Amino acid sequence: MNILSIDHIGIAVRDLDKYLKLFGEDLGLEIHSLEQKDPYGGLRGVFARIGETDFEFLQDRAPDASGKVIDQRDIANWLEKRGEGIHHIALRVENIEEAMRDAKAKGLHVIDEKPRPGARGSKIAFLHPRSTGGILFHFVERGE
Repeated sequence: MNILSIDHIGIAVRDLDKYLKLFGEDLGLEIHSLEQKDPYGGLRGVFARIGETDFEFLQDRAPDASGKVIDQRDIANWLEKRGEGIHHIALRVENIEEAMRDAKAKGLHVIDEKPRPGARGSKIAFLHPRSTGGILFHFVERGE
């Protein structure tokens, strides 16, 4: 499996605007990829670049009037169980299908049967944390 680099570190957040201010205004990082079309079906995602790696801040759909998150998603469930913080580490690969095959051959549990659409036109596939020492990793093949 040919891992090229750490593509990004995903961070689950409750208030995306707070992190935009912290990382953009306060720390001066380049904020990019404010996507209107969400490949994840309900998440707000923003990237902040530092060197060759990005932080990806992920916020679930806004709560409804009762305060309950509409259409519970993975990030909302993550926040409820673990609070804000690192959600995943994305590993950039040249060929995602090959990386998935190699991971399976080495006994790692690949959650996705086939790559799914990711942010910035990428393809992604998650590895189950039970097979990676408790860390949620996903492969990223960039489409840009």
